[in-house]
Amino acid sequence: MIALDKPGFVSGYVSFHNSTDLSAWQSVRLPIYCLNGRPGPTTLVMGGLHGDEYEGPVAIESLANTLDTDELVGRLILLPAVNVTAVMAGTRLTPDDGLNMNRVFPGNPNGSITQRIADWITQTLVPVSDHVVDLHSGGRSLNFAPSILLHEVPGEAMKVAKLAATAFGAPFTVLIHEDHADVMIDAVVEKLGKVMIASELGGSGIITHQTVTVATQGLLRMVAALGHLSIQKSLAPSRLVRMPSSDTYLVSDEAMVFAPALSLGAPVRQGDTVGHGHFLDRVDCRPRTYTAPHDGWAICLAGQGLTRRGDVIAIVAESVQ
Repeated sequence: MIALDKPGFVSGYVSFHNSTDLSAWQSVRLPIYCLNGRPGPTTLVMGGLHGDEYEGPVAIESLANTLDTDELVGRLILLPAVNVTAVMAGTRLTPDDGLNMNRVFPGNPNGSITQRIADWITQTLVPVSDHVVDLHSGGRSLNFAPSILLHEVPGEAMKVAKLAATAFGAPFTVLIHEDHADVMIDAVVEKLGKVMIASELGGSGIITHQTVTVATQGLLRMVAALGHLSIQKSLAPSRLVRMPSSDTYLVSDEAMVFAPALSLGAPVRQGDTVGHGHFLDRVDCRPRTYTAPHDGWAICLAGQGLTRRGDVIAIVAESVQ
C-alpha cells in the first residue's frame, strides 16, 4: 500500500492474497496512483470494476500520467483497474470466483478475492474521500450513449454531483434508480453522505476514438469541477434524462440477431420502431419489430448482434422537464 498523504505523485500496488488451482500463493496486485497538491478535497476515481469496460481505465490512467500536481488542489486517489484480474482477462466477472465486483459491496474481509477488494475500498478509501467517481461502460452485451449516472439523493451532495456531471459534458446525464443499488459501491458512498457519480461511456466490449475522447476529456473537466483544478467549461451541453423503470426495457424473447433501426442516442416517440429481431435459425419465424414503450431517447442498445433470451436489447430514457 502506498502512502496516501505523501506530497506529489506516488504510485504502486495494493496486494491481496489469492489461492487458485494454478497458483497456491498468488498475489493479486491492484494498481493505485495518489496525487497530492495543495490542501483541498479528496476524490476517489475508479475504473475496471467490470473487466470488459475500457473507457474508464484508460481515462484514469491518462489522468494519472498527465496531471501536474503543482496545479492540483487536494488529493486524487486513482484506481484504473479495480478488478485487475477481470480487466486482464477481458471478462465482466472475476475469473477466480465468478463474482460481479459491483454487486458485492460493502464486501467481506474474510470472503473471496472480489469480496475482499470491495471490503478494502469500503473500509479504507471511501471514508477518506469526499467524492467517489466510478466509471463504467456497457460491457459486451450493452452499448450506451456516453452518459453520467446520478442517483437522486437529498442535500448538497446532489448539487455537487449535478455540477460535476454538467462539467463532464457527456451527451446525457441520467437520473437513475437501480434495482440492485443496495449491493453496489453507490450505497456505501451515499450512506456516508458523500458525493457519488457513475457513468456509462460506451460498450460492446470495445473502445472507440469517440468514447475514449469523451471519457478522457470529460474526466479532466469533472475533476476540475470537484474543486481540484481551475474550472474548464464543458464543450457541449448534457441532456438531462431519467432512466425508466426496468419493466419498460425492451428484452429479447428468444435467441436472435437484433438489428437497430435508429442510432444510439436518437430521439424516439412512443410506438417508433427501435429495431428488428431476426431468428436466423428458423424459417417459421418472421422478423419481429420492437417499438419504443414511451417518448424519449434511445440511451442504450444491444451491444452485440446475437442476443439470448432475456437480454436487454434497448432502453428508452425519459426526458426530464
